[in-house]
Amino acid sequence: MRIAIVTELWRYPVKSCGGESLNSAIIGAGGVCGDRHWAVYDPIPPIIRSAKQWPRLLELRARYLAPPSLGDYGDAVAPVRLTAPDGSFHESSDLRACENWLSRWLDTPAQLKPRTPRADSALYALPSARTEQQIAKEIGLDAGETLPDFGAFDEDVAAALQFHATPPGFLYDAFPVHILTTDSLQFLSEASGLDADVRRFRPNILLEMISPSCATTEQGWVGATLKIGRVAVQVDSPTSRCSMPGHAQPGFDLREEKGLPRAMAEHVDRNLGVNVRVIEPGTMKVGDPVQLLQP
Repeated sequence: MRIAIVTELWRYPVKSCGGESLNSAIIGAGGVCGDRHWAVYDPIPPIIRSAKQWPRLLELRARYLAPPSLGDYGDAVAPVRLTAPDGSFHESSDLRACENWLSRWLDTPAQLKPRTPRADSALYALPSARTEQQIAKEIGLDAGETLPDFGAFDEDVAAALQFHATPPGFLYDAFPVHILTTDSLQFLSEASGLDADVRRFRPNILLEMISPSCATTEQGWVGATLKIGRVAVQVDSPTSRCSMPGHAQPGFDLREEKGLPRAMAEHVDRNLGVNVRVIEPGTMKVGDPVQLLQP
């Protein structure tokens, strides 16, 4: 059953930094080609950082200087340029200068690192196992607020994330692809009266429904398969939201929206969009039809 079309495609060369809008994308088992092949690294403790800990990463935008590939790791990862809202920029080809500039911008020592193969677990390791208190802080829970139910999460993913910042071998938070619908954005905007610009939520794929409804439509797809153009994906779980969408993103002219995290908690139970796995890789284009295949 045809239910939607692809209206936007995105990749984010550097984790937590603004990304690139695409007309077409190669999709592999690890997600969109070039998506989060770089990350900002804190040499003390050391640990991979995201905007959950360093919100100023959201102020930066990243783009590739050469085409990325699905299987690039380490020195083979395509070079990137980071640009700040003031127009200053640096490129990964001069890594030392880029890291000095990045450290000044963030006001803390920072390094730019490409993803490495899964066997290089040291890059991805946490200094210690995640605690509930750390998760609550990352998500931005209010005092006394209970943790979201992660029971729908894949057990292997949950186990890996207990001891690693991201799944080893990759720099996305938990799953290779994130899908969002215009239905959900409209629902949150109308329910809260706040700005729910898609760029606040960093999806890889934005779908426009053929029969729109003001509801969190994709939450009903968990467990189902979507055929999107030549690509097939399985919807694994709802995407649980942290406080990041409420921060300003001056590179995209998005102001701070302080009430957005609370609005997501109240109106969508912190779930907006879905996490998916790729089961049939291929090429996807803006305008591709989307079919819903029941499991």
